[in-house]
Amino acid sequence: MVVAAALVQALAERTNRRFDFTVTRDLSLSDVTRRVLADVAAPLRITVFYDRGNRARYAGLLARIRAVVPAVSAELHDLDRYPDRARAMGVTTYGLAVVEYEGRRAVVPAYPEEQLVGGILRTLRAERLRLAFTVGHGERVPSATPTGYGRLAAALETESYGIELLPVAAEPVPDGIDVLLVAGPTLDFASDTAARVIDFVRGGGGVLLALDPGSLPNLSAALASLGVRLGENVVVDRERRVLATDGMAAVVEFFRRGNPITEAVDDPIESGVVLPSARTVEVTNEPVPGSGMESVARTGPSAWAIAQAPRARRGAEPSRAAGDVPGPLSVMVMGEVEAGRLVVVGDADFASDAYFDMLGNGHLALNAIAWVAAEDRLRGGRVKHVPEVPRPLSPLVITAATARRLLLTVVVVQPALVLLVGAVVVGLRRWRG
Repeated sequence: MVVAAALVQALAERTNRRFDFTVTRDLSLSDVTRRVLADVAAPLRITVFYDRGNRARYAGLLARIRAVVPAVSAELHDLDRYPDRARAMGVTTYGLAVVEYEGRRAVVPAYPEEQLVGGILRTLRAERLRLAFTVGHGERVPSATPTGYGRLAAALETESYGIELLPVAAEPVPDGIDVLLVAGPTLDFASDTAARVIDFVRGGGGVLLALDPGSLPNLSAALASLGVRLGENVVVDRERRVLATDGMAAVVEFFRRGNPITEAVDDPIESGVVLPSARTVEVTNEPVPGSGMESVARTGPSAWAIAQAPRARRGAEPSRAAGDVPGPLSVMVMGEVEAGRLVVVGDADFASDAYFDMLGNGHLALNAIAWVAAEDRLRGGRVKHVPEVPRPLSPLVITAATARRLLLTVVVVQPALVLLVGAVVVGLRRWRG
């Protein structure tokens, strides 16, 4: 027995494995974190200054990081006991970490995981990637409003992107911009402005276009030159829907296998995404030299593309006779255009603050930007936080048939079972006297 116990102990020491059985995987590092740490090729030093009583939180995260990269050196100091050391390193408040790598230094929050890993990434890069939101056409901007892109911008800044605004209609895209984000313009681009965006892609830039339903003839013509067709329609799905809505939101669960955005490495978007107000985006049948666009996301067969937006908003029944098209419907395309990369999504709301944490929406937005920026280590699963934010939709996505069964269960079956159990209890008591 003693020999067997000794053998088990020796085996355990040689094959150390960690298992995380928490629902939200709180005790495991995300795929993005692991790929960032895989690029650490020189000594990395992390110094955390904590407030008394919170040491365990930071120590646990550092232990998980060191389990992946043992060469990482980490120190934890009580800020109240070592204030001079903290000030010398640029720290004046609790909960900050100093990350040092090859002469570069970053002072960032030591928790949560993505904040600390963002600091590591900042020291790994010689300089930040530059991402510009286009403005001047009613586009979404990084604002803390339900329709704004504040949460996406904050996540990008954590991942060491530099965020700026660019009035692309007034000036050419400046040198040094890595990614252009065109988020829901309500006004069409001028022809020369749309041409600048296409030239930026062809010259090696990355572009993400998130385009709500509406008339954008010049942008449509520019995309057509690359083999992309913007639908003049609105996608509705009254069978596969978000609970308590009118069915105008498109629930997308079908993604082309192996594409690097929705199936980044080994972390596919299995929960689907919600496009609250979508149009179709398709690849034309005619090949375009230098453009390799392909559809990567489709709705289910129960969706329809309604040709006239007013009919869709009135809840009119879809009809082929009215020019409506049944699903499956393509709502997202991606591809390489000469030296650059382009992603077009037929909706802008999906990445807004109100919908960023619904299903896989935030995952999709961040992975699409990482792909067009050619930043492969940032494609994959991330730690998901679900804060309380105002939103016009419930995050519960069910089919109409499931909704009917749920209503029947709650309103009829459960009360009937309670009555039945009560009747049985009363009957047994009377029978026993």
